[in-house]
Amino acid sequence: MTPSRPSISWDEVNNAPHEVEWSEGLIGAPAAYQAAEKYEEHVAANGKYFPYSIFLSNLRMEPSNLLLSVFLASADESLVISTWSSIASQFNRLSQGSWLLVAYNFGYCVSLPVYGTLSDIYGRKNVLLWAYFLFALGCLACGASGSLIQLILARVLAGISGGGMVALVSIIITDLMPSNEVALFRGYANVVNVAGRSLGAPVGGFLIATLGWRWAFLGQLPLIIICILVAYYGLPSSLNQSKADSDQDDSRSRASDLDYGGIISLATAILILLFLIQSLSTTDDQPGLPYVLAPAFAIAIAVFVLTEAYWARKPLIPLSLLKCSLGGYCVGQLLLITGRSALSSNMVPYFVRIEKVTDFLASFTYVVTAVGVSVGGLISGAIIKRTKQYKTMTVIAVVSTVLLSILIFIRYRDGCYTWELIYLFPSGLSNGILFSTQFIGMSLAAPKERLATSIGIYYLSQQLGFIVGPAASVAVVQRLFAHRLSESLEGLEEKQCIGKVINDLRYSESLPERLQSIVRSSYLYGFQFVPLLGTVSTLILLPIVLLQKERRIE
Repeated sequence: MTPSRPSISWDEVNNAPHEVEWSEGLIGAPAAYQAAEKYEEHVAANGKYFPYSIFLSNLRMEPSNLLLSVFLASADESLVISTWSSIASQFNRLSQGSWLLVAYNFGYCVSLPVYGTLSDIYGRKNVLLWAYFLFALGCLACGASGSLIQLILARVLAGISGGGMVALVSIIITDLMPSNEVALFRGYANVVNVAGRSLGAPVGGFLIATLGWRWAFLGQLPLIIICILVAYYGLPSSLNQSKADSDQDDSRSRASDLDYGGIISLATAILILLFLIQSLSTTDDQPGLPYVLAPAFAIAIAVFVLTEAYWARKPLIPLSLLKCSLGGYCVGQLLLITGRSALSSNMVPYFVRIEKVTDFLASFTYVVTAVGVSVGGLISGAIIKRTKQYKTMTVIAVVSTVLLSILIFIRYRDGCYTWELIYLFPSGLSNGILFSTQFIGMSLAAPKERLATSIGIYYLSQQLGFIVGPAASVAVVQRLFAHRLSESLEGLEEKQCIGKVINDLRYSESLPERLQSIVRSSYLYGFQFVPLLGTVSTLILLPIVLLQKERRIE
C-alpha cells in the first residue's frame, strides 16, 4: 500500500456499506484495525484509497463509553435514599416521605418493559436519545419543585427515562460486541450499575449538607448533556434500523403493537400496591382502607396476567419466559433487592435519630456498603473469568448475607458503636458478588433470540424489589414507631408532639431529655424488624439459588 494511491474523503468512508464498516460487530482498538483492513480491501478493489489515520480518527466509540449514563441513572436512583427524610422533613411531610423513595422506581418499573419494544420499532439509538432528554427534563423539574407532590411527580418522570438508560445500554452492547465478549461487557455494565446505586446515596448526603438538595438534581444536567452528545455523535446509525415486522412500514401501525393494556394494568397494580403499603404505615385514621386496597391489588394483578397471556400481541412480559429458569433469577432479584433496599433506605434516619449525626455523616454508611459492593463485583468478575464458574460463589454469598443480616439485627436493635459500621462492608461484598453472578447466570440461561426482553424483565424484577423493600420497611418502622410512642408518652400535651416527631426527623432534638429517650427507644423498637426482613428474604432466596443450573461460560 503506497501513499501515491488516490485518497477519498471521510464522507465517502462514512457512506461505506454497513456490512463492511461494522463487520462482525467488531469494536475496540484491535477490531478497528481489522475493520480498516477490510474496508481498505473494499476501496482498493474500486481503485480508491484512504489512509488509516482518517479511518481511525473517525471510528465510532466503544460501547464502554455509554457506561456513564448507566452510572448516572443508577446513582440518581439511590440519590434520594440518603436525602428523602431531610427533604420530606423540610416540607413537614416525613410520614409521606416513602413516596420519594419509590416514585423513581415506579416510573422505572412501568417504563422498563416498554423500552425493548420501542427500540425494536424505532431503533436503539433514537430511543436512547429520547430517554436522555426525558431524564434531563426530570432532573430540571426535581430541582424546581415547590412541594412534595411536585417533587414526587418529577421523580416519576426521571424514573421513566432511567429505565431506558440502563436497559438500552445492555441491549446495545449485545448488538455491537462480539458474541464471546457480550457476557463480560454486560458484567462490567452491571458492576457500574451497582456502583452507581451504591455511590448515589453518599453523594446525595454531601450535596444536601453543602449546596442543598435541589442541586443534587440540577447538578446532573451537565453530565446528561455529555451523554447525549456522546451517543448522538458516537453511536452508529445502524442502531436505528428497525427490527419490527417487515410488513409494518409506518410508525402508526408499528406503535399499535405496543402492549397498552399491559402498561396500564401494570402501572395500576404497582400504584395500588404503593397506596396499600402507605395505608399500613399510618395509624388508625382509616382502618378499613387496607381491606379495600388489598382486593383491588389482586384484581389489578389478575387483569395484568390475563392481558399478557391472552390479549397482548407483543406482551411486555411474555409469561412463557418466566416458566423457564429466567423466572427463578427474577424472583431471586426481587428477594435480594427487597432485603438490601429495606436496610439501606432506613440507615440515614437510624443514625440521625439514634446518634444525632448530620445527614452527610449518616450517608457515609453507604460509602462502606458501596466499597463492599464494588469490591465484590470485581472479585466475582475476576474469579469467573479465571474459573468460568459462578454457582459455588453464589451459594457462599447468599449464606454470608443471611449471617450478616442476623448479626446486624442483634447489634443494631439497641443502638450500635460507630465501629460497627464495618458490618456493612461484608454485607455489601456479598451483595456485589450476587449481583454479578446472578446477572451472568441469567444472561446465559435466557433464550438468545429473546435476550433483550429477558434483560428487561430481569431489571423489572429488581425495580419491584426497590419499590417493595423501602416502602414496606418504612411503613413497618413508621407504624411501630408511632404506636410505641403513643403507648410510652403520658398526658395529652406530650401525645400532641407525636405528629411532629413522626413528620420531622430532627424535631425530637428540641424535646426534654426524658422525651428524647422515649423517642429513641420507640424508634429502635420499630427499626429492629428491618434487618429481619432482609434475613427472611435472603433465606427464601437460598433454595432458589441451589436449584439454579450452572451453565458453561464460553
